[in-house]
Amino acid sequence: MTIADWLAMAYAIKGRRISAAKYAAEARHMRAFPVDEIDVEMDVQLLEHVVAVLKGPPHHFPTGFERPHRGARGAAPQTPIIVALATRVMRLRAAGVGGNLPPPD
Repeated sequence: MTIADWLAMAYAIKGRRISAAKYAAEARHMRAFPVDEIDVEMDVQLLEHVVAVLKGPPHHFPTGFERPHRGARGAAPQTPIIVALATRVMRLRAAGVGGNLPPPD
């Protein structure tokens, strides 16, 4: 599964009716995030979009995959994923990979 596949499935789960099954699917899907794909993904916009989805409001509308409120983020599965994604974005931008050049001085 790629990060784009994971995001597409996250939106499919978000579209389901509110129920215990939906909440269980969200939890399973969050645990199935393709962490191994972070270091090979080259699409900065995709990575930034996933970060926004995982951070939730005000960065993105609620999806069910956003990290918990402050104080409960340490054990949340989103926290290490957000850190890894943000680091990847920073490295890609610094390297100017794929046309993702930093703004000119």
